[in-house]
Formats: sequence, C-alpha cells, structure tokens
Amino acid sequence: MSQKLVTIAQYRDLPQAGLDKSILESQGITCFLDNEFTIGVNWLYSTALGGVKINVLEDDVARAKEILQDNRDANVDVSTEEGLPPETVCPLCGLPEITTKNYTRKIAAINLLFGLPFFFFLKRYRCNSCGHQWK
Repeated sequence: MSQKLVTIAQYRDLPQAGLDKSILESQGITCFLDNEFTIGVNWLYSTALGGVKINVLEDDVARAKEILQDNRDANVDVSTEEGLPPETVCPLCGLPEITTKNYTRKIAAINLLFGLPFFFFLKRYRCNSCGHQWK
C-alpha cells in the first residue's frame, strides 16, 4: 500500500532544509527534499519554485512537525539584560535602549567622490533614554 507525501515545511535556502531533514531522519522519520538540486545549482530559482520543501509520509506528519517545532524552540536564544554585550547597553545609565549610527556608507561615497583612501569608519551609539552618545 503506497502512502502519499505531504509537504510540512518550505525553506528559501538549502542548508536549513538539509539540517531539518537530518534531524527528522535521526528520529526515524523518512523524508525527502523537493527542489534541492535545482536550488542547489541556482539559488535564484528558489522563489519561483516555492523554495526547498520537506516531504514526509502521511502517517508521520504530526510527529515530524512536533520534532521540528521542538528543535526550533530549543534553539531560541533568549538574552537577558545581564547577558547583553557591552556595546548594546548605555555606559552611563546601563539601559539597552540604544540606537546605532553607522557612517560607513557616507565615508565610502566620499571616498569614491574624491578618490582618497579613508581607513577609518565611524560607528556611533546613542542612548534613547538619557541621550548619551559614544563611539
């Protein structure tokens, strides 16, 4: 008796689809990637083809979706204020409400205009709470 294949997930890129396929196969679920070779050769076709699709047998759909959801939930990185990198908190008030201004594009445009090599790139931070600015 043959079973029907059901698409349970779609991906724009091949690496994430391959990773999820290997996770499902490690749990004993038979699955297949659709469009993997076409998109692997020319990734620009991904949108036209609907991306790389993971197909599983009808009987395994619920279990496969549950495994993928559990894997996504386990990989979610929840950062607290104590675990933030130092450049993402204000050095004056310690709050994480900052805005980053990157002047790299402006300096590159000036470099093209004048033909002078600028070796410095400005990146400035501004705290939205207290108004403090720093490099």
